[in-house]
Amino acid sequence: MDAPVLRWEGTIDPERLASLRVWNTKAKAWDLLTSARGAAEGKTVLTAVVDGDYVDKQQVHVMVTGEDPFADDIEPGDPNGFADPASYDFSIVHYTDTQYLSEGAVEQESAEERAVWESAYGKVMDWIKANKDQRKISYVAHTGDIIENNIRKPADEATQQEVVGEFEVSSKLQRVLDDADIPNGVIAGNHDNQSGTEDGPDAIYNKYYGPSRYQDASQGWQHAKYGGPWKDGDNQNHYDLFSAGGLDFVVVGLSYGVTRDEAEWADSIFKKFPNRNGILLSHDYLVPSTNPDGRGAGFSAPDGSMLYKTVVEKNPNVFLILAGHEHGVGTNVKPKVGQVGNGVVELLADYQFYTVSADRLGLTQVGGYNPEDQLQFGASFFRLLQFNVKRAELSVDTYSPLLNDFGATEFDPLRRYNGREDNLVLPVDLTSRTTSFQTDSLALYEPTRIIGKSKVASGQVASVTWDRLKDDTAYAWFVTARSAGGGVTASEPSVFVTKDEHGRPGKWGPDSSMYHWFNH
Repeated sequence: MDAPVLRWEGTIDPERLASLRVWNTKAKAWDLLTSARGAAEGKTVLTAVVDGDYVDKQQVHVMVTGEDPFADDIEPGDPNGFADPASYDFSIVHYTDTQYLSEGAVEQESAEERAVWESAYGKVMDWIKANKDQRKISYVAHTGDIIENNIRKPADEATQQEVVGEFEVSSKLQRVLDDADIPNGVIAGNHDNQSGTEDGPDAIYNKYYGPSRYQDASQGWQHAKYGGPWKDGDNQNHYDLFSAGGLDFVVVGLSYGVTRDEAEWADSIFKKFPNRNGILLSHDYLVPSTNPDGRGAGFSAPDGSMLYKTVVEKNPNVFLILAGHEHGVGTNVKPKVGQVGNGVVELLADYQFYTVSADRLGLTQVGGYNPEDQLQFGASFFRLLQFNVKRAELSVDTYSPLLNDFGATEFDPLRRYNGREDNLVLPVDLTSRTTSFQTDSLALYEPTRIIGKSKVASGQVASVTWDRLKDDTAYAWFVTARSAGGGVTASEPSVFVTKDEHGRPGKWGPDSSMYHWFNH
């Protein structure tokens, strides 16, 4: 006689995995027989053959689990628009490496040209201010390289004045967010802190983005507060707290050139707030992906790998890392990080090298450029990260207010990506992310006879004849398929009712002994 068939039917979210396990009486272990993602519509069904190793004195011990695969396989949304605000609970804005915009706003030859560069940066600030309520913006993150020319100690007074001018214009533009009471954080890149060598309270970064600025600005923040700097007077490393969508968050920002002491400070902040969802801002964390969809990015040096090992792996509340510095895009969805095995999403989105034609920028008349001249205005793009708390999903859209354009793909001079790198829906391991399922039925179908056997080549149709059936009678059946390689699978058990003696349809209803098992 052939082996029985076990069938489970229930409901589970399509982004989760239902698994059917049976106790192996010989191996003394739970064997995974089959699994499937939840059905988008209707019930999810798991069916498996149960051989003799699983029978324990006429019983079979079954365990069905709902699991979270934390898989990066969610279909993206509309590439030409943001998500519907009704579909998410809050959002975060991320932009980075505005250095060429700050530089151009100070150092281009004419006032008209400087105004174009400044508007590229300023229109991002203005868009955020204008859309903070409609787009449910709870926090704004700039991950460094605010300016261009403080990558090393200025060699002369003229260079020093360039640095001051760039900080002045960027600070003025960033103040749009402060004046609008929008919680925000800005960290220093290598072009802001002399490649990590200029630190402490006297660093020029702290003159413009020091603790006092955010202590004052945060007085107007709603549901957020400035946590403070890592050391008195030095805001290059700092943290913020905010609440949105019914959840609490801690954001830790680490500027370029992270030392061991700074990494340990960041680790201590995440440990201080273990029940808050943790976000790490790093200037230098990932290198761009070499894949067309932007997936699979490696760590950058010097900060990336060290931060992952000393901060991310050690803190299960860290679920999101935002980064810049390296020119391009990188997306990693890591389902099992650290001892706890939490899910982490890592995002690099640095468009500074992306180019726009002078004609599209209106610079052919103002600056005398040729229409086809390509200028580095990629930093006019930002990302809007839109969070659905219940589904624990993140929708990412990329937009430039200057160009009124979604998706930066076409502006990459290296033509590396296919558009899917800038339009994403990703799982996020928020504290709200849970897995649950409902069991509607569980049954073991034990065969009483073999109707017939048929051997056919793979992909061909097998058939058998079932004769000598009684009139007006319900018959249940299933098929077991076995391959030459030892594989075995079974169809779902099915039922039919034969015609009565007068050729009319047989009766099927609650009075049938099989009705309970097949009326799903």
